Parts: sequence; C-alpha cells; structure tokens
Amino acid sequence: MTLADNGGTSPDTTATILLVEDDEPLLEFFSTILRREGYSVLSAVNGVEALDIAKARPNDPIHILFSDVAMPYMGGIQLVESLRETRPDIRVLLASGLPQKEVSDRCGPDFGAEFLAKPFSVSDLAAKIRLLVESL
Repeated sequence: MTLADNGGTSPDTTATILLVEDDEPLLEFFSTILRREGYSVLSAVNGVEALDIAKARPNDPIHILFSDVAMPYMGGIQLVESLRETRPDIRVLLASGLPQKEVSDRCGPDFGAEFLAKPFSVSDLAAKIRLLVESL
C-alpha cells in the first residue's frame, strides 16, 4: 500500500473496498468518492449480494468492508461475521443512523470495526478509510 506524504492516497493505491449500501443513490455517491480517492470499489446493495461478490473472487484481495448496518436480507453485522469466515483479516467500517452505542452493543466488545454515524462528511469518510488502509 502506498500513501502520499500528505496523508492522502496516491494514484497507485491498490486497496480494494467492498462497499455495501441499500440506498442506491448513496451507494453511487460513496463509490464515486472512494474511486476519486484512488481505491478499487466493489459495490453491493445488501449483505447477500456482497457475500456473492466475495465468493466469486476467492483469490482477489478485499482489504476493507464499508457497510451500512441496517439493510434488508442481511445486515452489516451479520455480513461481517460471515465474511470473516473466509477473510479473517478484512478491515471493517460500519455506517449507521443508529447511535454508536446501540451498534457496538449489537456487535459485542471484540468485534473490531470502525464506525461512522450517518450523516457524515466526505472528509470523515476519507479519513476513516485512510486509517484502515494504513493498518493493512
């Protein structure tokens, strides 16, 4: 992973992000932001679709999961638990309109995920993703 000295991503950043959001306009918006930051983005509208994407790419790295918490079919927390069975080192960023304490109570103390409260700014998103990329 290469990062520019200014803390931003460089054009050759190779982190792949699996983005999961059931609100399609938000999905497109987040995808645009992350691509503009130099990341490779795989998009899904729910947890089931995200798992299908991951299963279809067993040898391709997925470095970060950025997922909404509350979604139809499979929520973000269940998605993380399922995805970690085959990708135990994946970094996780969960986003929700729910209070962080409620989400962390659902996850448990050792869940190991970053959190963004909706609504959040583009700079907040970029900073959280950069933090996860730096921990790879």
